[in-house]
Amino acid sequence: MIKYKVFQKLLFMFGALFVPTAILFYYANHTSKELVTHTLVNSSSRQMEYTLDQIEQTLRHLEKQALVLTNDSSVRSYANYSNSDDLLDHLFIRNIIEEKLDIQAQADPLIGDLTVYWPQLEERISAAGAGKSMASKEELMMKPKNRWYAEFINDQVFFHLLLSNSPFMEKDLTNATVMVEVTISNRYIASVLEGLNKTGNGTSFFYFRNGNITSTEAIDSNVRAHLMQTPLLRNDISTDVTNHASVKIDGTEYLIQIMRSPTLDCSLVSYIRSDAFLLPLHKVNVLINVSLLFLVVFGIGFSYMFYKHFRTPFAYLVRKIEKLGEGDYTIRATLKTRTEFDYLFDRFNEMAARTQSLIENVYEEKVRTREAEYKHLQSQINPHFLYNCLFFIVSMANKSPEAVISMAKNLAAFYRYITRRAGEQTTLEDEIRLMQSYLEVQALRNRRLSYTIAIPEEILRLSMPTLLLQPIVENAIVHGIEQKQKSGKVSITGAVLADRYQLCIDDDGAGLSNEEIILLTERIQSSYQPSEEMGCGLRNVNHRLIHRFGPRSGLLFERNEWQGLRVRFQIPFSHLS
Repeated sequence: MIKYKVFQKLLFMFGALFVPTAILFYYANHTSKELVTHTLVNSSSRQMEYTLDQIEQTLRHLEKQALVLTNDSSVRSYANYSNSDDLLDHLFIRNIIEEKLDIQAQADPLIGDLTVYWPQLEERISAAGAGKSMASKEELMMKPKNRWYAEFINDQVFFHLLLSNSPFMEKDLTNATVMVEVTISNRYIASVLEGLNKTGNGTSFFYFRNGNITSTEAIDSNVRAHLMQTPLLRNDISTDVTNHASVKIDGTEYLIQIMRSPTLDCSLVSYIRSDAFLLPLHKVNVLINVSLLFLVVFGIGFSYMFYKHFRTPFAYLVRKIEKLGEGDYTIRATLKTRTEFDYLFDRFNEMAARTQSLIENVYEEKVRTREAEYKHLQSQINPHFLYNCLFFIVSMANKSPEAVISMAKNLAAFYRYITRRAGEQTTLEDEIRLMQSYLEVQALRNRRLSYTIAIPEEILRLSMPTLLLQPIVENAIVHGIEQKQKSGKVSITGAVLADRYQLCIDDDGAGLSNEEIILLTERIQSSYQPSEEMGCGLRNVNHRLIHRFGPRSGLLFERNEWQGLRVRFQIPFSHLS
């Protein structure tokens, strides 16, 4: 008896969904503001830390590039040339340096400019295309050395690093032979701020000690004025920890976060209006309460509709199926629901009617036909063949006792095999032994008969029904070789192909024309007709092969190189068990 647990599980799942959900959102209404604020702070802090960490990595990378340039052999050797030196070598080395600067500047999009100075020569080469020009020592002496510094030009900030090959420099730069200046592109600073703003954590900008600000978006004037007065931006604060505070400015609450960059000597600042992210939360709370009410009403209505339109007709159909399973093939479904179940009921009624017709008519008729086919095959195999062998034994009793012994031995092995219970499984190796006995018997009767068997070991282990090869070999001898003079060759071969095994039985007998091959193929694929005199054995073999190994394993007929007939069938790997 089937147990109807779907409806009970549905109610249980609805209760398990609604009760915890209601409790969860009741608690969330009281803690959502603190949780969202904490989440926003953590998210923004991590994003700012990640951004500054990426900037620091970029600066270290550029510092290494500048250090490599200061120690480059071409750069250092250029400083050793004077006006009296070979001008051609001088220009050649200069060209090499220009190419190196261009390659580095183009390979790294972060570099806005890359310049090499030779203070003693008062020359410089720049990747920005400045070419050879003078640079006074006073100009270089005014710039900060071996550290990053910011330069503001037309409301744009540029970060520079002026690196010397001498860690200890005199005021007049007499001991500095080479100096490399790296300038970070303003586009890179803008892209950093734009990427940080796109995270949705507010508006971000860089704040410098001198009060300058660089940003890609407009800064709220009230926020900027307040930040100038807050201790969060004091110059003596130097830490890599994010400082955050929630402040009210003109009645509006802001969340402000600040993190310093010691390398750039500036602060990364981010701010956002608190109500900008808490207002959607209040709307969500209202929506959730309405949704919970809707969930209750919908759950009750859905349960009722499920019980009426699914549980009741399903139980009715199950009862009818149980009656059908008990053997009552006259059972029919008469309930009308005006739903999809009416289609199922109609299909059930059709299935029951077809099953009843099958049981009463078709099945019994097919069983009788199959029994007739097997009996007809057995009658073909036994009497005629046995009589001929007995006559041979009688005729050879006095002439050749060895032939009589061989005939009796092979005949006994042959009949011991074919008298097995019908349908019993065997192996191809046993079938081949049967064919050897059968062909030996035929060779004793017909001296011009010879045969060859070549089957790979892998195929011999295959499991198959009994008496598949014997009807084919018998047809090759009776309808092929015996119908043609000077013929007498039979070959049984096997092969392992890519996705199947293949067996071929060849003879050099009379063979068949193309029209006869087509006719024979149609005959073995049709149902058995008691009036037919030929083809029953091959038809039986063809049907048994298809039933056991699938439609690709049926018999195929074709002419061979001996002008005789080849019967071929194959066993797909996918149908082996």
